[in-house]
Amino acid sequence: MELELPKRVYAEGLEPQVKKINNCCRMELIRDLKKAMPAEYDDVKIDPVFKHIMAIAENNLKFSGKLVDSFLCKQLITSKMHEKWFLFARKPLRFSLQEYHAVTGLKISRESSCDVVKWKSDGGFWSELLRTGGKITLQSIKKVHLQEVHSWSRRDRMRLIYLCVIMGVVMGRDEKVNIPHMYIKLVMDLEKLRNFHWGLHSYDFLLSSIEKVRKKLGKKNSYIFEGFSYAFQIWIMEAIPDFGEICGSKVSDSFSGPRCGNWMVMC
Repeated sequence: MELELPKRVYAEGLEPQVKKINNCCRMELIRDLKKAMPAEYDDVKIDPVFKHIMAIAENNLKFSGKLVDSFLCKQLITSKMHEKWFLFARKPLRFSLQEYHAVTGLKISRESSCDVVKWKSDGGFWSELLRTGGKITLQSIKKVHLQEVHSWSRRDRMRLIYLCVIMGVVMGRDEKVNIPHMYIKLVMDLEKLRNFHWGLHSYDFLLSSIEKVRKKLGKKNSYIFEGFSYAFQIWIMEAIPDFGEICGSKVSDSFSGPRCGNWMVMC
């Protein structure tokens, strides 16, 4: 007897036609950082927590709005926490924390002892911004601060790169949104930064973004998609190899790390 599945958001053949997805994962910003601060970029690029994330930009993997949108329309309506289900070729596919961790390698367990409130001032740019309660966005970083970084300390330049990777890729936030002071406090202490549950934090935000998009599907012919969209796309490429071959090439068939580090632009 065939298992009865939950209903799809849209029945097959009735999916809305979308002309454009405004993807908030900003790989071009990461490449701009590399040009502006090559030495600091190379140091952050080998960070054990973020190196596989930065490999997406290094490998020039392209975002496929068409693939992502088609899958968002195949979502099954469920009430499960920390997971989404999608239907492809009558086969249910799970996108849970487990799959997200396999793709990103980011930490998904929360430590209650992780104190992100305390930070030590060093008199630099970020210390002054926190002290005065200042605001900063990815947009202002791109338009203003990238031209000023050579007057900053090396440590503050590295913090800028970490913040752009977190805000612009891992969280995939709109470039006009203020960077939370919590993130800035975390980059003030690299040990706290690396121990933070970025996997759980970014996965929950991605799921809330998917839910937000679901409510807008069919109402407009374009939409903004926040969250780590590349992680979602790479999960699709891994789950359905045919799509993987269409959207990219594997770096190595024997790759054993987080899957986001093993996909590159089509050769």
